[in-house]
Amino acid sequence: MATFRKRPGPRGATVWQAQIIRRGHERQYKTFDTKATAEAWARQIEGEVDRGVFVSRAEAEATTLREA
Repeated sequence: MATFRKRPGPRGATVWQAQIIRRGHERQYKTFDTKATAEAWARQIEGEVDRGVFVSRAEAEATTLREA
């Protein structure tokens, strides 16, 4: 199950951090502007984990075009 945290963001805006912890998988974190977007992302990732098709995108999302 996902956990959602309300956090202070840039320029005083509020952001939401979604965290998914599942046994046998590394923790997944992502920050969003709205709670609804965070919940949708968490549902998608948890669904992929349940179906056994989850592939971590953390490294791909952190890689810049220049590094590629």
